[in-house]
Amino acid sequence: MKVPTNWILLLGTLLVVAALYNHYLGHSAYLIEIIFIGVGTVLAVLSVLVEKRKTPTTSEDGLLVGLLSRFLTKDQCAFLLPLVGFAIILSWSAWKVFVVGSTDLRLEDFIVTLFGLSLVLYYAGPSRFAREKDFVVLYLMFMTIIFAVIWKSYIILSGESFRDLTGYSEYYFITLPTVYMLQAFGLDVRSSLDLEGSGLSNTIEFDYHGNVVPLGIGSGCSGLYSVGLFFSAFMAFVIVRYRRTDRYVMTALLIGLLLTWLSNIIRMALTIYVGSIWGAPALAAFHSYIGIVVFVILITLFWILLVRWLDRVEPEIVNPPTSEEQKGTQV
Repeated sequence: MKVPTNWILLLGTLLVVAALYNHYLGHSAYLIEIIFIGVGTVLAVLSVLVEKRKTPTTSEDGLLVGLLSRFLTKDQCAFLLPLVGFAIILSWSAWKVFVVGSTDLRLEDFIVTLFGLSLVLYYAGPSRFAREKDFVVLYLMFMTIIFAVIWKSYIILSGESFRDLTGYSEYYFITLPTVYMLQAFGLDVRSSLDLEGSGLSNTIEFDYHGNVVPLGIGSGCSGLYSVGLFFSAFMAFVIVRYRRTDRYVMTALLIGLLLTWLSNIIRMALTIYVGSIWGAPALAAFHSYIGIVVFVILITLFWILLVRWLDRVEPEIVNPPTSEEQKGTQV
């Protein structure tokens, strides 16, 4: 079966992002992160090599240039995009240092910086990779909106109630479903919500050889980050692939978000099940080495099924028109 190069590039990107995401949250061991980054890099390079061997086709301007060309010339686009990217990096850094008063590098800082750099370097590669460049820019743009804009706005607006609101949402959307799934398979587990203490508000307790083992559920285990990553990657992928967001795309997105949530519940349930059978060391090993692998496999399978369905109802645009062709068709 012939695998499209954009699928190879997407899988490589997801593996690298999963490794960086887990490293930031402290979820996996270095060995797993190194393997994910190595395999992801090899796949990305392989997709480029396969693309270079193809017969040259009509040069594409890219989705961003196609949109901006309705209002600007190509020369103005080539000047504006890198300028906007540099302005994003400079503005975010100035806000972080002079307004927030913080110089530490967090996940949102990393995402915003990469988004700015993707705009700065948008014209650095060959035009035949326009789709790949559009995917990277849109992927980072959506992640910037979710993690840097929406998430930060939520923290600022919620103020002191941030911890309580987050604790409640994690408990009812993550902790309880995980407990119900384990209880359905006959495992003796219990959950508790404590918003008064200074530690983790969500806890799942399970029995191991007569001893009660508590397991804290933090925001990193909640799946909120993975949902944001899936939303960003999926929206970037379908916009570049189909050039539209209609009811089919939105239906696939909602199904994908639900399956991402379910994949995280399955990962957590398997982790606790392993701990109840073989103890805390096995739980920690599964959590660090195998949990993320299970999650990526499930997401990949769900992704393939969703896109195959979309390919039947949303034909892929093989050769998008250039900016000159778009202007020529305008009335």
